[in-house]
Amino acid sequence: MKAWIAKKTADVGLAIAIAVGMAAAAAPAVAAGPGTLTISAGTQQRSWTANQLLHDPRVTDITIDDENLKQRMTLKAIPFAALLAGLPARPDGTATTAASDGYVSHLPMRALLADGKAQPRAWLAVENPAAPWPMLRGQGIGPFRLVWTAPPGRTETVTESYWTYNIVRIDIAGSPGERYPAIRPAAGQPTDGPVMRGFAAYQRVCLSCHSLNGAGDSHLGPDLNMPYSPVEYLGDDKLAGLIRNPQSLRWWPEARMPSIDQRTLPDAELKDLLAYFHHMAATRKPVAPSAAHKQ
Repeated sequence: MKAWIAKKTADVGLAIAIAVGMAAAAAPAVAAGPGTLTISAGTQQRSWTANQLLHDPRVTDITIDDENLKQRMTLKAIPFAALLAGLPARPDGTATTAASDGYVSHLPMRALLADGKAQPRAWLAVENPAAPWPMLRGQGIGPFRLVWTAPPGRTETVTESYWTYNIVRIDIAGSPGERYPAIRPAAGQPTDGPVMRGFAAYQRVCLSCHSLNGAGDSHLGPDLNMPYSPVEYLGDDKLAGLIRNPQSLRWWPEARMPSIDQRTLPDAELKDLLAYFHHMAATRKPVAPSAAHKQ
């Protein structure tokens, strides 16, 4: 009797498993990841679900030339500045967006607060489960993305590094240089000199994935000054080649670093970035082996 009950139980379990599998296969592909967005600034914090934002009276349809998906799309979106209303967001501050996979991006608040009359406007796009966005390299990019529109009659574009997706959290704070003194160049550098220009490029392009001197919000990639700078072990030419096309220098199938083209990082800014790395290597303070290991 027990054997018969066990067999029937197994048969029922198998039938349920098959039914669940068939239902999953028939369901539309939707973006994976958390469905809640949190924005914090100082002691204040706000959170929304995707469903709440889709029914927010401020949501509207916008049509964009999508920098992530490389196609024209119409999306449900809310002006990003509207989500910040009432929060202590300084124009000279920074918004740090954190994605569900650990990717971090630092965006200038001045750009995020712009109303779109004279410069590009930032929007929080929200994915509708009934009409999921296309996949990007086989992965979902919702339910929250930061996208941009150009002012009427203008053709300005925003580099792809500012088009962030899979966002789960946004922190409004001071600039990375204020929060992480270890990444700042030594005092006395000319404001418009190559080192300070390179520092700006580092914050915009590299800090999303790399720390420097152990400091930063993300550690997806290796530290860029500890124990050595890549300009020391690769040299300028090979490092520049790696930045332009990482797979051309060291190939492996699961590499995550994207190619950074001239549109995102013009040649002049790449040269400044190398100057910043050389400066940080030359001014690096010795690190005890135990401290370096902890980093």
